[in-house]
Amino acid sequence: MPSSKPLRERLSFSLLTIVVVAAVCTLVVSGVHYAATDALADADARLEQAQGGEQRALLFPDAGSFTAVSAPDIEGLDSVYQSDTGGYVFQVSSQGYGGPVTLMVGIDSTGVVGVQVVSHGETDGIGTNALTEDYLGSFAGLATDTGVTIEDATGDAAHVDGVSGATFTSTAVIEDVNIAIQAYQQLGGN
Repeated sequence: MPSSKPLRERLSFSLLTIVVVAAVCTLVVSGVHYAATDALADADARLEQAQGGEQRALLFPDAGSFTAVSAPDIEGLDSVYQSDTGGYVFQVSSQGYGGPVTLMVGIDSTGVVGVQVVSHGETDGIGTNALTEDYLGSFAGLATDTGVTIEDATGDAAHVDGVSGATFTSTAVIEDVNIAIQAYQQLGGN
């Protein structure tokens, strides 16, 4: 027995049903996307804090927390965090012999407080000689009103010795420290 409703009425009802179902699906997908985006952003922030948090704490052991700061636009500057004690931690990268040398440089009003290695691709026993605690410790206490150089100190730059046999890596460390000093100055430090 054929339907008593005309074909046009049945098609209108079907079309309306499809539109309503599509709208409901769109709302559900949008809600899930919104919730997932926030959850993923929170997870990314927690992961980044966990990965760098220990190294930042090594640079400023008295700090209770670190807050991400808008970084100046400087090539090689990856991120900036400020401690609740007022110091800054700059994650910086420059080219070494085996790839990027990424460091965290801690600076406060007294100068460079320390340098930590984040990652590198330098040759063990050669380039890594410029990434030792002894060598990186030589930067502690440097003033931030001038740059640093391994060349003969001319002008305002402070002289730091390079590591014999690790010239590329020494130069990368110097560049990283100079990037951090430049960023500190742009953020209003000395």
